[in-house]
Amino acid sequence: MNLNKKIFITFFISVTGLLCTTLYLIDTQAEQHEIKRIASDLDAAQAQFQHDLEIEQKQIQTLTHVITTDQKFRSFLAQIKDNFYPFVEEIGKDTHANFVFMLDAEPTIRAVYSLNDQGEPPLADNFAEFNIQHNLDTAQIVSTIVSVDEGLYSSHIIPLKENLNDDYAVGLIVVCDPINDAWLARLLAKNNALQAVFFNGSHVAAKNTSPDLAAGILNNHQNNGLFNWHDERYIAKRVLFETNNQQAGYILSANLDQALRPFKQLQRQVAMIGGGILLAGALLFMLISQRITRPLRLITTGTLEIKHGNYQHRIGYQNSDEVGQLAAAFNVMANDLQEKELIRSTFNKYVDPVIVSELLSQPDKLRLGGERKEQTVLFSDIAGFTNFSEKLPAEELIRILNEYLSAMTLEISRQNGILDKFIGDAIMAFWSPELCHQNHASHACQTALAMQRKLNDLRPVWLANGAPEINIRIGIATGDMIVGNIGSEQARSYTCIGDKVNYSSRLESLNKYYGTQIMIDRQTASGLSGFVVRELDTVRVKGRESGESIYELVATADDIDSAALEKIARYRQALALYRNADFAEAAEIFATLNADAPSNAMLKRCRYLQQNKPESWDGIHSMLDK
Repeated sequence: MNLNKKIFITFFISVTGLLCTTLYLIDTQAEQHEIKRIASDLDAAQAQFQHDLEIEQKQIQTLTHVITTDQKFRSFLAQIKDNFYPFVEEIGKDTHANFVFMLDAEPTIRAVYSLNDQGEPPLADNFAEFNIQHNLDTAQIVSTIVSVDEGLYSSHIIPLKENLNDDYAVGLIVVCDPINDAWLARLLAKNNALQAVFFNGSHVAAKNTSPDLAAGILNNHQNNGLFNWHDERYIAKRVLFETNNQQAGYILSANLDQALRPFKQLQRQVAMIGGGILLAGALLFMLISQRITRPLRLITTGTLEIKHGNYQHRIGYQNSDEVGQLAAAFNVMANDLQEKELIRSTFNKYVDPVIVSELLSQPDKLRLGGERKEQTVLFSDIAGFTNFSEKLPAEELIRILNEYLSAMTLEISRQNGILDKFIGDAIMAFWSPELCHQNHASHACQTALAMQRKLNDLRPVWLANGAPEINIRIGIATGDMIVGNIGSEQARSYTCIGDKVNYSSRLESLNKYYGTQIMIDRQTASGLSGFVVRELDTVRVKGRESGESIYELVATADDIDSAALEKIARYRQALALYRNADFAEAAEIFATLNADAPSNAMLKRCRYLQQNKPESWDGIHSMLDK
């Protein structure tokens, strides 16, 4: 993804995120605000309803009490013992009540008034709900909501006393009004925005909304909180007339989604305006980002060209802004890199590229000095180079030698080896543990076998062109050596020196005495896995007092047959006899292997030692020549 797209996506995500956050806050904050507001309105409506109900009750209580305690009423009541209807009728008309009852102390209904002759009132047989005896005994004025069958009634009980100071009643006046839609509309005239449902059990007694919605509120509401009905949310508050009676009460509710509609409309307007601004801003930002990213793309293209080795690439951006300054700096850098690459490519032809890279990445190593580390070093040399070099014209000799050295150098490089130097036809290379993951001896041995295989491929071509047969000998040694810059301030070489370096050169020379192609020391052999090696002998080279075992690197474990392994086993058996000074037995076994060059060399030595037995024998053969 290019920078232009990243900038645009960042802008788009940021603005979209801001817009979505705004819409989310409008939605959530508005909903929380409306929930709190509606809950507050419901509480206020409940308080107002209770207040209005109490006022109505007090008005009826006061009016009825005034009528029943009036001296004229009491005198008239005392004279007429049978017909009390005119009294209850007067109370009913003055209080505008639907029903008025007069009860004596038995208690028995003595008179009934029904507004507009509504017929037999439903309360006549249900006065057990009114706790009549308690009211007679206490002579208290009481107002309450009574549930009878499926209905609710607002009732007011006024005691009748013989003397006003009596604390008991000789009768009761009961004023009742059914709680219905008309009664509710009158009482909730100030809160008609709320839905109110009065209930008695599972029945709706009064409502100020549609029957369907009233039934939905009654059947779906929770005590206090949200409920869903017809895919809309409502907030309800339930109030019981008596806390110990769960059957009768009323529910106040409000439509939350309806209250949120103005906010939803505002939210849609914000979304439309924000979307328009986002679209316009996106188009403008694309134009601006194109102008910003174009020079950056030029610099990116130039950087990739440099990365892929095209140091001739230049950026053609001439503006004087910051990007133009960066482009000018890039061109200067490209010039420097082109010069350095020219130096590097030239330098690589004289020094191994690995050494060049290491010196360039770690300039401190350019100083004279070195460090001691364990490595593996390889020496190779062309057998009889002096003899055949005199038989070839100089041009042909150089051509063959360059072809040979190029092929061998490639094999060294493939195994992470470092070419140290050419010494005429000889090659010195070493393997660092850092480049070989501590497996430097194995890499060196793989290289030696690969060099011999490559030479086998080149030899027929050279012979066909009239060149002499070329064979090489290789010596490999592993151990501690000094690695670093060695020389003077005027001329130096990044190389390795030490006893093991010299010893690998000695091993290369020892090949001609045993007729082998690759010879390695004990330390190299002990660290190998997956190779077949043959212990050849224990020798004391010139310049050393102690003897060391020498080994032939035969092949990899996958490239040798059972017959060759059998010969190696017989050679090992003969070598053990030789070391035990049993020269005759050793010679017999070596004689069976006389087609093998090392066995033939050891056979000659055993026959010589049979004729010239040494005075003391330690199994070590001393080499007189280097």
